[in-house]
Amino acid sequence: MKSLKILLIFIMMYSLNIEAQDLSDYKWKNRIVILYETENNIAEVKSALETIESNASKINERDIIVFNYKDSVLYTTEGKATEIKKSSTLPKSYNGYILIGKDGGIKAKSPYPFKIQQLIDLIDSMPMRRSEMKSNK
Repeated sequence: MKSLKILLIFIMMYSLNIEAQDLSDYKWKNRIVILYETENNIAEVKSALETIESNASKINERDIIVFNYKDSVLYTTEGKATEIKKSSTLPKSYNGYILIGKDGGIKAKSPYPFKIQQLIDLIDSMPMRRSEMKSNK
């Protein structure tokens, strides 16, 4: 039952946020993880998406939205193309994933394989996240 509630919350949060037109529309609301997909790393991206799905509660708790960037288009984790424009400060291609903080800055660029615990630890070490954790007690 608890996992069903978490899934419903995730779906509701996701559907509300996907109406953005630009990545900057998420500023101060969400952290963003962009998985870069090329023909050479499809398996790594698939594995990352599976890891993200199996850690949905950790992702939701940290206000993370995940996009897959392929062929100059941002896709949802369900594979639906979005109209969201990628920031010009982000690389056009990368063999890994990028974390964008709530302040809109690039916080990390990491090569594949996707390491969820490394990502979570990095986010949890950030001052804004520590403040969030204190206020949620």
